[in-house]
Amino acid sequence: MGRVARLTLAGAALACLASGPAAAEPAWQLEPAASRLGFSATQAGAVFEGRFTRFQAEIRFDEADLASSRFEVTVDTASADTGEARRDEILTGPDFFWAERYPTAVFEATEFTRAGNAYLARGTLILRGVSKPVPVRFRFERSAEGGAGLVGSTRLRRLDFGVGQGEWTSTEWVGDEVEVDFELRLSR
Repeated sequence: MGRVARLTLAGAALACLASGPAAAEPAWQLEPAASRLGFSATQAGAVFEGRFTRFQAEIRFDEADLASSRFEVTVDTASADTGEARRDEILTGPDFFWAERYPTAVFEATEFTRAGNAYLARGTLILRGVSKPVPVRFRFERSAEGGAGLVGSTRLRRLDFGVGQGEWTSTEWVGDEVEVDFELRLSR
C-alpha cells in the first residue's frame, strides 16, 4: 500500500472518530402551531389550566435506538397564559417564574426506557435557576404521512424550584403540585 493510500485511510479513520457516534435518525422538527405545552394547578381549591404560547423543542427520538435519543425543550416563561390577565402577571412576576430574570425554563433528557406501551424520559428541568431531575412519561406515534406525535405528562412540585416566593410559599391558596402535559406534532 502506498504512502498516499495509508494517509487517506488514516485520515478517514480520524474523521470517523472525531465525528463521534451518529444519531440513528435526524432530528424531528416541531410544528409550533399544531403543538401544545400546558399546565394545571389548584388555586383556592379549584383547578385552573394554562399553557405556554412560546417554546422550542429539539427532539431526536428513535424507538429502535433509545441510547441515541435526546430531548431538549426550551420554554419562554413570559408566555404563560391562563386566560386571566392578573394571574398571568403574577405567574410571570418575581414571586413565581420571574420571567425578567429567568426568561427560559429548559428540560433536557438523554435517558429513555420503554414503559409498557409508552416511554419514560429521565431528564433535568432547569426552572428559576434550580436544576432538578424530572421523569416524563410519553407516547410516541408515527403518522402515515411521515410525521409523529409526542404526547405525555409529568407532575412537579413548584416549591422544589422556588416557584412561589413570599406569601406564595404557603400552599393555602396555590397548591404545590403542578401537572404539565404536552402534545407535540413533529415532522421531518
